[in-house]
Amino acid sequence: MRTYRIHMLVAFTLAVALIGWATLLSPPLKTLRSAFGITLELPGARHSDGMAEIIHPDIEKAELYLSRIAHVYHAVFMVLIYATLTAFFKLYVGNGGWDVLSLTFIGVAMSIVGALTFSYIDHSFFWHGLFIAGLAVVFSAGLLTMIRFRPRDPLDWAVWVAGLLLLGGALIGGWVGSSYIDHEVAEEFLNAKIQSRFNPDLGEENVVWRAWTGHQHAMIAIALTLAFLVAIKALRLKPGKWTKWAIYAVIVGELVMASASYMVWPIGKIAHLLITPAALVLIFGTLLLSFRTEGSGFSTGEGLLSWGVRLGNIWVWAFVAAPGAIVAMSLRRPTMFFNPNFRAEVWDWAELAYNIGHWHILLTLWGITVMLTYLAISEERSKPLIAFGWLALIGLLMATAAVNLYMLVNPPAPYTPNPYNNVWLSLLVEPSLMIMAIGVAGVYILFLINTLRRLLASPP
Repeated sequence: MRTYRIHMLVAFTLAVALIGWATLLSPPLKTLRSAFGITLELPGARHSDGMAEIIHPDIEKAELYLSRIAHVYHAVFMVLIYATLTAFFKLYVGNGGWDVLSLTFIGVAMSIVGALTFSYIDHSFFWHGLFIAGLAVVFSAGLLTMIRFRPRDPLDWAVWVAGLLLLGGALIGGWVGSSYIDHEVAEEFLNAKIQSRFNPDLGEENVVWRAWTGHQHAMIAIALTLAFLVAIKALRLKPGKWTKWAIYAVIVGELVMASASYMVWPIGKIAHLLITPAALVLIFGTLLLSFRTEGSGFSTGEGLLSWGVRLGNIWVWAFVAAPGAIVAMSLRRPTMFFNPNFRAEVWDWAELAYNIGHWHILLTLWGITVMLTYLAISEERSKPLIAFGWLALIGLLMATAAVNLYMLVNPPAPYTPNPYNNVWLSLLVEPSLMIMAIGVAGVYILFLINTLRRLLASPP
């Protein structure tokens, strides 16, 4: 068990360091960056001199920016995959899997070093190659995991399907990345990405953009589903037909939703006719399954995780699914309180703001879910540690609810060059994120101390 505890600590440390670095580069912390001697302006950054644009008007600088966020996003994704796999092996394998986890760590380390160096220090072929090689190593570890995994019950099969879909999505992502080999194809893809920031319809004709979009949507949804299923494995499920039907709904939902997302590549946005209902089936299944867990109070790791998956699923319906439906209905014609529609020129920034908030919610929900799973499988009962866990969860729920106000309630108007003084951000979102950050920091510090104590006290 020492192996899993070490890998959990390493994954937790990498996640905290990586997210901390990205947070330090955010516009509100410019003064703090200056105190540390870190560069204030990054090539192609959307924000500079107190101003912000949808995308930098210089195409070369815009390419640097889009490249940087792609590399950093993949680094975060790889860390969270590593963290999720660590919990998976702890729950499903017991005393095995150290070789696959070690291989995963090597790949993640390669990806992070390559991504950050390429993005912030040396924009050269070598570091990009190291990043790609790291992704390939992590893919190999995932493939080995799937080969070894033997599902035994419906929940196991739901996990197996999620793993298979992630590997398939990774192959599509590899094809998208390989498109950069052809300079002409790469240039057309770049133009499509730039234009789609103003209106996604403008990127629709580019086949690489469609593959990239389907890959993005499926990977984050299935990865979050995998993290949820691993969390459920850490809890006790009530037996009965409702539990089985909830699991079957998750399997059907994830299978159809991801497959339809990947079909955006060959057939385009018409695939949404399947994506949307399948996604609703998926999150209905996860919601029902979360309430089939047996609660164990509020003061244990298991109890915190049980309430976390329940509240998290409710919040997904209230602040991801419902707002997403409102945005979808309002894209081309005024709906409810939106007038004009989202894609009117006077409001060309609004959909991008929603999408950015949407992705941040899902990634953060994934990270907090894995963190709470660590507390449950480690059988943590330290009252201060559980209290910090609750603080992180409460901060997440507050920020998720509040960011929808920033995304949806701002009145239609031309793009504001300085959106960082927005009332919703300064009074609600940022304070909520601070509460969450304090909670995560407290959990990490106490988890680190407890882990070191256990490792020192136990035989090698």
